Amino acid sequence: MPMNNRTIPSLSSLILFEASARLGTLTSAANELCVSPTAVSKQIKQLENFLNTKLFIRKKTGLELTKKGQIYLETVRQTLTVLAEESKKMDDKVSPLPLNLEIGACFSHFWLIPHLDNFRDKYPDIMLNISINNERNMSEVNSDEYDVAFYYSSLKTSYKNNFLLFNERMLLVCSPSFLEKRPECHNLESIWQQPLLGLKDAPDFWENWKTWAAHSAIDYQEPLNEIQMEDQIAVVHAAQNGLGIALAWDWHVEDLIADGSLIALTPPIECKNNAFFLTRTKNANQYSAECFIDWVMELVADQKQVAKT
Repeated sequence: MPMNNRTIPSLSSLILFEASARLGTLTSAANELCVSPTAVSKQIKQLENFLNTKLFIRKKTGLELTKKGQIYLETVRQTLTVLAEESKKMDDKVSPLPLNLEIGACFSHFWLIPHLDNFRDKYPDIMLNISINNERNMSEVNSDEYDVAFYYSSLKTSYKNNFLLFNERMLLVCSPSFLEKRPECHNLESIWQQPLLGLKDAPDFWENWKTWAAHSAIDYQEPLNEIQMEDQIAVVHAAQNGLGIALAWDWHVEDLIADGSLIALTPPIECKNNAFFLTRTKNANQYSAECFIDWVMELVADQKQVAKT
């Protein structure tokens, strides 16, 4: 049923009426609402004319509600209370909308999940909906399927809502047991004769054993013994279990090296072709997206600072 606006008084007049009734004088209501007493008096008269009834009896000591004014005041108070409460719920800072994250399995496994409790401590009211997608193209920035997404892409990617997280730094790692069994694997000239771990059907622009050899000024040879796996999580897990030498991104294995699960056979090499980004769609919920991205960028900056010391 359509709303008949001709039967609804202005919101400002209802607010002034409630304040005048509660405080007892037009002057007090004017001071509370930062308007002039004349403006309050004018609005009250307009409201009474609109309703075609008297709301106040004006006395020297102040205002006294008429019987109809008392009845109307209760309705106005209930209405203003409901409107205020519902309006407050609309504020994203008070009731943030759920944030839809689309991230790769590696970012989820190696970085986000280990730190996510910290985000929940800082923003307990922001609910996260996490979807795993390793294949979305960086150019798809206006999708309605997510608010914030994590990407691995070329450094040439240009979009104002991209946030660079990690430059691409790669190194070789293996387990302590593997190194003990094959101490000669420190010699990179014989690396192609060692059991290696790699990715199966990786995109062409991803770094791989061949591009790592070029960055390291080592002649590439077809590995004699390589196990290929579907994703980098499986590659790193296999390295932890002594199955071979893995080519890994530094931020994937920093914690594993620190706790002794893996050993770095080489220092990280800056590849300078690709990088890891966060991006926000134009349609993203502003408050929730900004909170999440600010939290990620602050944590990444702290980690980089610790790495320098």
